[in-house]
Amino acid sequence: MMMSTSFGTAGGFLSRCTAALSLVAALTLPAPLALAADEDIRYVVRPGDNPWNLTQRYLRSIDYWPRLQKYNRIEQPNAIPPGTVLRIPVAWLRGEPATVRVSDLNGAAELRRDGETTPLARDMTLSSGAVIRTGEETSVVLEFPDGSRSRIGEDSEVRVTEVRQLNASDAQQIELQLLRGRLENDVEPVGKGGGRFRIRTPAGVAAVRGTEFRVAASDGGARAETVSGEVSLSNPRGDVRLRAGTGSMVVPGRAPERASALLAAPQLGTLPERVERLPFALPFPVVAGALRYRTQLAPRDTAAAVTSDQVGSAPEVPGHAELGDGNYVMRVRAIDERGLEGLDARREIVVDARPEPPFPTLPVQDGVVVDDRIAFGWTRSVEPGQYHFQLAADETFGTLLADSEHLDEPGVALDIALAPGRYFWRVALTTAPEGHGPFSDVQRLRRPPPGPSAEAPQARDGRLELRWRGAGESARYELQFAREADFAAPDFSVETRDAVLSIETPPPGTYYVRIRSFEPDGAAGPWGKPQQFVVPANHWRALVVLLPLLFAL
Repeated sequence: MMMSTSFGTAGGFLSRCTAALSLVAALTLPAPLALAADEDIRYVVRPGDNPWNLTQRYLRSIDYWPRLQKYNRIEQPNAIPPGTVLRIPVAWLRGEPATVRVSDLNGAAELRRDGETTPLARDMTLSSGAVIRTGEETSVVLEFPDGSRSRIGEDSEVRVTEVRQLNASDAQQIELQLLRGRLENDVEPVGKGGGRFRIRTPAGVAAVRGTEFRVAASDGGARAETVSGEVSLSNPRGDVRLRAGTGSMVVPGRAPERASALLAAPQLGTLPERVERLPFALPFPVVAGALRYRTQLAPRDTAAAVTSDQVGSAPEVPGHAELGDGNYVMRVRAIDERGLEGLDARREIVVDARPEPPFPTLPVQDGVVVDDRIAFGWTRSVEPGQYHFQLAADETFGTLLADSEHLDEPGVALDIALAPGRYFWRVALTTAPEGHGPFSDVQRLRRPPPGPSAEAPQARDGRLELRWRGAGESARYELQFAREADFAAPDFSVETRDAVLSIETPPPGTYYVRIRSFEPDGAAGPWGKPQQFVVPANHWRALVVLLPLLFAL
């Protein structure tokens, strides 16, 4: 993940700061124990309960029973009416050490514990005192005993201060110290665990009532953003309540800023559900008030580490070239001028870009093809595999004219005759490791109408006049005359914009003529059927004979 704070330099601040920010998730405990205030649980008295046996069952030491009696103003300890609600400070409760599990890891991180540094790995269990440091483009997911999770971003440092399971219930006491970087937290909701979830950073105190919130810490302060539930952000100078959809910032020596609304979630409705090209940049509408945008891609498993976390100024979802194929959850949020990150827009997206398709080479895009036997070609893949070629009469490939799979060579020549018109083709690669990949970009080609053929020529006054059907006012034509039917060495070629040509009658002999037209873009169309004519020795009295040749050059 990428940090997006602008707080200054860490060393000086950390040495000066004496306050600590803590975010405390106060959740309801199963009856008869439950949280009454930020640091209290409430206990519903049962028949036979008294301060002594309650202390033996739940509290750190038997010495706590006078405190319990005084704290709750119990006047008759041997006759507490069943149903009475007692308040017990969380700090008094007895618990057993528990562990945190590294449920997922993407990138590189290190673990420091007991004076040793080792690489962090999935499924490691961490206890109090462990310190995690993440590198660039790294995401780590910590899972706590009740299923709550914290996602550590890149370039972050987090210390596990306390992990304790209360004997009295399923409640847990968790404390993390965020020295720098970012944490995104999903705390189990009320009724599913209880206890206390606390995050400390070097800038103030925040008490959390909710299930989803973010914390970022740097050298100049901290920020908190509440996605759901409520957060109380405070320090010795003051406090502020952050309800769902609001955030605030706190710096040393000043009260936390007033709560302000987080920017709205971006609209992602126009984004495709599937992408087949990498890298990609998928645009979405601008969010009013946004200076930047954060995009996170993670596997569809909600407990997974983030695969890609990028911040940019453009309203677009980026995907880097190394992004693997798979199903992802996309989270996109806008960032305001202070660095507060807004509400998430979430959407699933499928990346299926491998094996990458070959690059089409022949015919060129929007090319004009006049050959009767059309040859198609593409680049050879460095991966062993086979090619899949398709030709269609429509761009959606609803009407396939050719569908050739399992081609071993990077090309194919079609024997089918294509009528004049527009056609579309594409090619894909299939490999053993990755199966059938996406098709290439759609390629377009055009088959022009056949070239014009000359009508019977007219010979008069020593000149020969040829006419043919015109192709429009803007048409241009080329005529070739040759003594050989293959036109290997034409006697001459001439271009004209008129569908008629008058030339001096050539010397006696057998001649061949062919005509083609040019497209408005300058592309030459196919040659028309070659024609043969004979100029007799006494051509000034004879008729010129024009015979069609039924052959293809």
